[in-house]
Amino acid sequence: MNLTNNHTLYIGRIGLMIASLIFAGCQDTQTAKNLAIIDTSEQSQQTADNNSHNADNLLNKTKKSSSESDDTTNKLITTDDGKLRLNWAVIDSKTAQVDADNFQYPFGVDSQPVLNYANNFNITAKQAQYAMMLSMASPEALGKIINQLGGNYLGHTFQDGANPALIIQTTPAIIAEKHDYVIADSFAQGLVLPIEIVNKN
Repeated sequence: MNLTNNHTLYIGRIGLMIASLIFAGCQDTQTAKNLAIIDTSEQSQQTADNNSHNADNLLNKTKKSSSESDDTTNKLITTDDGKLRLNWAVIDSKTAQVDADNFQYPFGVDSQPVLNYANNFNITAKQAQYAMMLSMASPEALGKIINQLGGNYLGHTFQDGANPALIIQTTPAIIAEKHDYVIADSFAQGLVLPIEIVNKN
């Protein structure tokens, strides 16, 4: 009788140990999954942080380059009458211009976003496709210009519609002018971005 009870107790303990091991294994598997989820989330955040078209990232990079750069050529040009002008020779990408009509856009001219944009600004789908592309690629030039302007930079907007342009607002110390910037980023390489420097009191 005692032998039978001991045998039953022994079998029960073995079963309990096996169940514990299985449970522990399940916990380890779930922990691994949780770590994988966290790692994926961190990678996604890093990808977002490295996005060159992200506004916060652009400003952070600009501040960093302004504080760390020792390139004395990246300075505003002082004219004979004491005004300041952007040094476009430093800002320009030196990239060859391409024909916007033959450019391989990443979104179709008949895609819904393009058609919506065209309808909103009463322009052709081809014009809308071009304007949307310039808007998305404009941070490349904006970052360089802000870096040069420093405290003379007051703000910026992007002019949508048939005549897309990056409008940069500065203090009256900067000469107001227009300039064509050729985009270097492979995303819109060779397209011309019109830039307007305007004074704001």
